[in-house]
Amino acid sequence: MVKIEHLDRELKGIPEDYIVLVETSAENAFEVALAAVKFMTKKNDHAIIVSANRPSINLLNIYKRNNIETNKIYIVDLISKNQNADIEGENVMFIENASSLTNISLSVNEYIKNLNGRKFVFIDSLTTMLIHNEPYVFARFVHSMFTRMRLNGVGGLLISISDRTNREVRAEIAQLCDKVIKIE
Repeated sequence: MVKIEHLDRELKGIPEDYIVLVETSAENAFEVALAAVKFMTKKNDHAIIVSANRPSINLLNIYKRNNIETNKIYIVDLISKNQNADIEGENVMFIENASSLTNISLSVNEYIKNLNGRKFVFIDSLTTMLIHNEPYVFARFVHSMFTRMRLNGVGGLLISISDRTNREVRAEIAQLCDKVIKIE
């Protein structure tokens, strides 16, 4: 619980267009991600979730159980389609897999363009995305996405596993962020 209070303190008062990298341990990643989404959905009108760790149906059930307003959530699901799941969902775009960076970018941009009000983009795991992509290509993707988010005044939050993320990519991404929060 101390970890979540620390995260809330760190996120409190940040401008809505900030992009924040949250580094944590693998053991705490889910709890930290859940707390971050809960905090940011209270602060914003819309949440655009890029999920490389859990299928959208599972995420939405978890969010409902944790009193997170799911009507504010739009998911780019990178898992279900690849697993041949019987997929459908309101406010969900299904992408073939986590290496389909162009399709991920197009989906996020479509949500950014079509949703009015304050919004943020949440990427649930840089670490997982790096398993599916070459580090240099992924760093370029993140740079491009951040640039478009900044041009549209959209904030973001990314989760990274402290000791599992490629150091060069982590350094590249950290320098593009407005704030880095470490929660162990």
